Amino acid sequence: MTDKLIFYPEHNCICAYEDEPILSFYQGYFECVYVMLNPFQKVDKRGDNIGYLSWKKVIELAGFKNINQLDIALRNAIGGLVSKYRNYEDVEILKDTCERNGLIIPGEGCFSQANKIDMLRSLLDAGYPHMFVADEFGFERKLHYVQDVIDKNGEVELATAHENWYTPKNEILYTAHWDSFYTMLCADKKTVERIVQQYGFEGFYCDEKTQIYWSVQ
Repeated sequence: MTDKLIFYPEHNCICAYEDEPILSFYQGYFECVYVMLNPFQKVDKRGDNIGYLSWKKVIELAGFKNINQLDIALRNAIGGLVSKYRNYEDVEILKDTCERNGLIIPGEGCFSQANKIDMLRSLLDAGYPHMFVADEFGFERKLHYVQDVIDKNGEVELATAHENWYTPKNEILYTAHWDSFYTMLCADKKTVERIVQQYGFEGFYCDEKTQIYWSVQ
């Protein structure tokens, strides 16, 4: 009997695992990680996109206390938490808030359409005209011109919806956890701070304790 080859991708091209702090997972690869909260889409009565709302604004509309409460409500809305953290009352509050304000909750496990073009431009700004687009496990990857992806409104052809974008020598990584409502920006501290300041991505910096399920820690 022949043993199957097990593939273990380097940590600089995939999302952090759930069972350890994010910075620990990327230690030796990335100095800094910023959690970008995917905004809510706002639509008119016909269902056409008319803009995006921040988590801060949705928290105000729903009467939630903080981003943790909103994140837990989002995760429970897709059945993404164990029974210990279930709170269907907040799920109903979130759904009602979205219905009253013409909002669509962000998709889980994918990059927000609201941020894609700025994410791509941030790579060009940093001097990277090419990037790899890879699947969530690091098995499949394709080299793309960043400008070509911008011209296609951020869309790429890949067998999975869960993408990782990273520069050719893994200097910058954009990644998303499969049932989370945010994107992670990974790089050296100076690069991350410059991108966040320039593009105003809503979110927070990981500390030594931050994990994938940060809202229930």
